[in-house]
Amino acid sequence: MRLPPDARRRAELALRAAALVLLAWMFARSAAPRDRAAVQERTDSRALNAALTSWTLAPEPTSVHVTAAFAPAVREREWLRALARAGVRVSWSGDSIPAIAIEVAARSDPAGGVRAYVAAPAGARATLSDAVGLIDTLSIAPGANALSLPMSAGALDLLVRGQHARALAPESLLPRQIVVLGRAGWEGKFAMAALEERGWRVSSRLRVGPNVSVSQGTPLALDTAYTAVVVALDSSAAQYAGAIVSFERTGGGVVLAGDAPLAAALRALAPGRAGARVAAASISFASTAPRRALGFYPIVALASDAVPLESRDGHVIAAARRVGAGRVVQLGYDETWRWRLAGTGDAPAAHRDYWSSVISAAAYRATAPITAAAGNADAAPLASLYADLGSPSAPAAPAVHVSPGLRWWMFALLALLLLAEWSSRRLRGAR
Repeated sequence: MRLPPDARRRAELALRAAALVLLAWMFARSAAPRDRAAVQERTDSRALNAALTSWTLAPEPTSVHVTAAFAPAVREREWLRALARAGVRVSWSGDSIPAIAIEVAARSDPAGGVRAYVAAPAGARATLSDAVGLIDTLSIAPGANALSLPMSAGALDLLVRGQHARALAPESLLPRQIVVLGRAGWEGKFAMAALEERGWRVSSRLRVGPNVSVSQGTPLALDTAYTAVVVALDSSAAQYAGAIVSFERTGGGVVLAGDAPLAAALRALAPGRAGARVAAASISFASTAPRRALGFYPIVALASDAVPLESRDGHVIAAARRVGAGRVVQLGYDETWRWRLAGTGDAPAAHRDYWSSVISAAAYRATAPITAAAGNADAAPLASLYADLGSPSAPAAPAVHVSPGLRWWMFALLALLLLAEWSSRRLRGAR
């Protein structure tokens, strides 16, 4: 049915008024500051990557919140931090994220390998893998857990309750010699043999009589450029005390064995005072506890900064401390050669391993950086999340979606109103 001319004109005016009102509203909406839009977005850790893309490309929200079951990856944390720097309020929560960490260091041992220190909630089950595959499963004990690995490929991966932590050995070790000082005897002979068989380069200066010594290599080159550790086998090494103390304070390692700490010149370096010698507790070098057949000088009156390394029957036998830039290991045993010669099983190999572990505990870590990049390694994911995004918190408000700015349907409606008015005018012959 055709409308009367007056009704048609009123309809055309209504369409034009509606178009003008819509156009004015669009102008006002486009001119409104974007930061006035109250938009809160939420997501969980599994959908975070897709959400980051939408938050970046869509009209920017004023607040975003991530409910995390596991810590976001390095790339995702950096993206969230970029949003925060752009003015977006970023918050997160994740009570179920396990606090885990892993540190990997090259061993101070010619045989190579790495040492991994892992931390996780006590009692948790963890798996340790490298680029090749699974290495071991372990139950986490309270405190730090250390694992010595003869070899590894690529980054080590610690997995606890679905959370991964990855780390590469940050450095490789450059070879340095070991200097052995003391009296000529069985202990010096077989300690040097054990270290050389392990792969250490050994120099020595051994006293064979009054004012008579025999030397091998460059024993007096007590400089970290050439030497990793000085081993004082006994108190006769006190004649080199000045050079030993200077070497240790500049970063070198020192091992004080047997009665060496009884020398007044070396006593200041020792982690403790050497007590009266304790006789061997056994006459048999049983494979389960071979060192019970060795006598020792117990370490008493430990310094406040000393750390016990080995104890037996209430006596501390080995301890370590840091003095200046270097490390000092005090070893109570003075006749470990008996273990090598009288021990059961593969006693020479066990004797080698023991002496190498003592040297490694004190060695100056001369290093060269590894050139391989760590990739997306993340050694402590939860700690990194705190560092990047701050403490967890609740979302700012319930998820409310407000759409600031212009939308496609506004232009479509405006075009439809103008087209309807124009068509009506053309149909009635008006211009």
